Amino acid sequence: ANPDAAGLRELILRALKGVAQLCLVAYNVGYEDDGISLFVERILLRTLKFNLSVGLLFNLSLEVGGNAYRAMNLLEQACRNRYGVTRLVNVERGTRKNPGILVCGHDISVLEEVLKATEKQGVDVYTHDELYFAHAYADLMKYPHFAGNYGGARFRQKEEFAAFSGPIIVTSGTLEEPDPSYENRIYTTEPVFLPGVPNLTDDYTAVVAQAKESNPPTALQMGEHISGFTGDTLQQMTEGFVSAMKDGSLSKLLLLIGDDTGAASYFTSLCQNMPKTAAAMTLGSVKYRTMGLQLGTVRGMPRVMDAGGYAGLYSVLGTAMKFQEALGKFDLSGVPIRFFLSLDGCLSYAALLAVIYAGGKHIYISTRPDFLSDSLFSIFQKNFDLTLTTDAKEDLETVFRAQPAAEQGAIDVNMLIVDILEKYPEAAEILMSCGMSCVTCGSALYESLAEACMVHGLDPEDVKEVLDHELGLVPDEE
Repeated sequence: ANPDAAGLRELILRALKGVAQLCLVAYNVGYEDDGISLFVERILLRTLKFNLSVGLLFNLSLEVGGNAYRAMNLLEQACRNRYGVTRLVNVERGTRKNPGILVCGHDISVLEEVLKATEKQGVDVYTHDELYFAHAYADLMKYPHFAGNYGGARFRQKEEFAAFSGPIIVTSGTLEEPDPSYENRIYTTEPVFLPGVPNLTDDYTAVVAQAKESNPPTALQMGEHISGFTGDTLQQMTEGFVSAMKDGSLSKLLLLIGDDTGAASYFTSLCQNMPKTAAAMTLGSVKYRTMGLQLGTVRGMPRVMDAGGYAGLYSVLGTAMKFQEALGKFDLSGVPIRFFLSLDGCLSYAALLAVIYAGGKHIYISTRPDFLSDSLFSIFQKNFDLTLTTDAKEDLETVFRAQPAAEQGAIDVNMLIVDILEKYPEAAEILMSCGMSCVTCGSALYESLAEACMVHGLDPEDVKEVLDHELGLVPDEE
């Protein structure tokens, strides 16, 4: 089998699982998008039944990114319509005196039902792992017994579930074989199933009764962590971001996306060592690696901001596009944003492809997927500036290294198309008039002028001469 085709097929399937997970939560909230469902069916049929070329599979992976972006929008809008606007909130990280129920995973609809079932019952409700994002919704804030967030990411579940004392409901994600210390108080909801573990539908009576007989949870952390930098709040901050980028008080915005794994301390170091003119924004459970950091502010904005779960990436990328327009940049590569992804679960692969679909470049990934061949990985490196993380300090030096000033004068055939268009937007029309009709395509942008000319059977020196003269970079001959 072709290793490049096999690698792309695996990437597509993993990301599709992430898309399906987003859509399932949206469906449980009461919203669906038939277009995404049909797309998933079509892509599964094509990738599993037909022997597709590497080129077709590569294009399909970009389509998956587009539908991941669409699914994030679906879930974000579903939650906004049902649970109200998002607001900044200080999420409690400690515990209260009442017994509690711990709700884990992504399914905010289950959390809502548990909050309703425990009203005036003397039972508090806590979130775990990805459900942290739910604290920012206005209509869920009204429940006084919505106590806070307990513990951290799912890889710590055995020790944290043991410490909680009360019932635990797992709505999605990975559930490890329960430890004897909590095996009689753990439950699941669809699509999570484990032999011997009760699966709940819409009746939480037994869970509430068990909670009332439980001891209050043992505190694992103390204090608060601010969240809610997404949706409506992020829109209101756009002008401030742009102003700070223009005057240089915000030199870079680092977007930290993905899963908190046992090896994710890189992201803690990244935030601790970034320049004081930089800020970071977190999406996904990687946020747990930045909690407790006191790094001050930039122009009144915290230097570490949490934008919630994976669905929040839709708002963040949309805001980045507004930065692009306001700063007069040709694409997102010209915006002072760098992407750092902790790749682990299927949602993180969906996020990676969504970032690429939206035009994101300068992407650092925590690990190289073992299913990507050398040649395939080099394609992603070349087209999307994909880079493996190394040491946080070394990566920061690369990100913040001053770029040499662009030389004035004639075009160089080794310049990237995107750099030419960034500097001379009118060059797009000139290049197309020379016969390079796909000059603004995603992959073509990251070819040199010489490479792009070769694809179209053109002499790069001839095209360079046309550009130089029509852009006024060299004097016209008498």
